[in-house]
Amino acid sequence: KEHLLRNRIPIPPNEGRYMFGVVDETGQLEYGQCFIQYTNLDSIGGERFTVVKGDILVTKNPCLYPGDFRRLTAVDVPQLRECIRDCIVFPQKGERPHPNEISGSDLDGDQYWVSTR
Repeated sequence: KEHLLRNRIPIPPNEGRYMFGVVDETGQLEYGQCFIQYTNLDSIGGERFTVVKGDILVTKNPCLYPGDFRRLTAVDVPQLRECIRDCIVFPQKGERPHPNEISGSDLDGDQYWVSTR
C-alpha cells in the first residue's frame, strides 16, 4: 500500500479522469471516434461543461496488456451535448465494439480511464 501511495502520478482533472462508458444511441459517431463532455466547477461554484476534441487515450482498470489502450478521436456531437455529461460515448459502428477491444469489457457499468493529453 505504501508503494502505491508513494508512486501515484497526479493528473489534473482536465487531463484525465475515470468515466462510465455508454453507447451512442444517435448513430452519429463513426468507428474510431468518441464523445466526451465533462463538468468543471468555476471559481464561484457554478458548473460549466467542456467538450473534448482531438486524440485521447482510453483504457479500463486493470489494464493487463498494452493492447488494452485505445487511441480514439474525440469529436463534438451537438445532439449528445444536451443529454450526456461525465461519460465517454462509444460508437455503435465497427466490426468490434471499442469497449470489447479494451480487456473484453462492455457497457454494463464499467469505468474507463480517459486521458485527454
